[in-house]
Amino acid sequence: MKIFDVIVAGGGPAGATAAKLLGEAGVSTLLIDKSAFPRDKPCGGGISARALERFPYLRSALDRIPTSWVKKVHFESPSGFVVDYQSADPLYLMIRRCEFDNLLFSLARPHVETATGLVRKVAIHHDHVSVATESCEYQARMIIGCDGANSVVARAAGLRTGNVKNDYAIDMMEETPQQELSTAERDRIYIYYRIRSHYGYGYVFPKTDHLNVGVGFKLDYYLANLRGEHYSHHRSFVEDLKSKHVLEGQSNRANFRAFPLPISGPLARTHTDRVLLAGDAGGFVNALTAEGIYYAMVSGELAARAVMRGQPSGYERAWKQEIGDELAHSVRLQKLLLADPTRVDRIVRAASRHAPLAEILAHYATGAITHARFRSSMIRRALPIYMREKVRQVFHA
Repeated sequence: MKIFDVIVAGGGPAGATAAKLLGEAGVSTLLIDKSAFPRDKPCGGGISARALERFPYLRSALDRIPTSWVKKVHFESPSGFVVDYQSADPLYLMIRRCEFDNLLFSLARPHVETATGLVRKVAIHHDHVSVATESCEYQARMIIGCDGANSVVARAAGLRTGNVKNDYAIDMMEETPQQELSTAERDRIYIYYRIRSHYGYGYVFPKTDHLNVGVGFKLDYYLANLRGEHYSHHRSFVEDLKSKHVLEGQSNRANFRAFPLPISGPLARTHTDRVLLAGDAGGFVNALTAEGIYYAMVSGELAARAVMRGQPSGYERAWKQEIGDELAHSVRLQKLLLADPTRVDRIVRAASRHAPLAEILAHYATGAITHARFRSSMIRRALPIYMREKVRQVFHA
């Protein structure tokens, strides 16, 4: 049995980013994923524009796969208020996860050993960890768990326990070629906030040659109110958009996938002495926008750096300093908006009337700005608008 310094479980954006950094630094690393690359990965496939600033090597690497930038955003509130915003600069990068994940995996592969197999068991000992798949067993000094929302590593380490239905959403989507299902504008995404009606949220993300369409619900709400065949809920959303002439063509059930998404912020603890969690495994997803790729890559890199320094406890300090504030605020905003759907109506309605608000909303919803910039922009640009609206309402009354 070969012994490594580090095992990275999961070859998605978090795992590939961590493995690349470790391997380039000369750390003996095994990157293991349950599937051979390229492999399918259900996901909306949108990445914050910030990712290219945070990871400069992506700029040249992305030339190897089809990508498209979005400059237009359509928001629709539960009561039908609409904001159509167009940015002068690119807002959101559209990729297919099967291509993007394979790209990141290919960047890490020259520097590490790789293996394919589903992780069945993880055991943490006082001086090492052991990982067992269907056919092999591996040992390492440390393990970085990047094995998704249903992380075996997180469970084995005792970092995720109990019933998680209150902490997750269920996302249902299809990624279908544009020849079968399409939207007129390839540079516009559609986001539907339908909290008060049938759906929690819905989205349309156009890719270079494909279209992603999806709906999502909080898992506890779905189990209590919508339990049944997943595809029927998705199909009704597609048919509704076709009736509004947003979509043309037919949904293809063969391309339909449903997957869990952690939307309650990072776990209370994301490390032990020998285990660190990154990406979905650690809950690093924006609870308001459901965007996880950027946070997966950031957490993956920070986990690798903590391992290289021999300071696992420093990992938690590092991610809290860089992304902790905005992830915590995303959870608070999500709960605030879910508690009263009319708040979404008021926000979208106000943004439809005032261009500065529309700009702030579009940049925040696509992850183009941090929560700190969002907050300062709201104070500087939105507060005067809010005060004028309140004064107008008082005089009108």
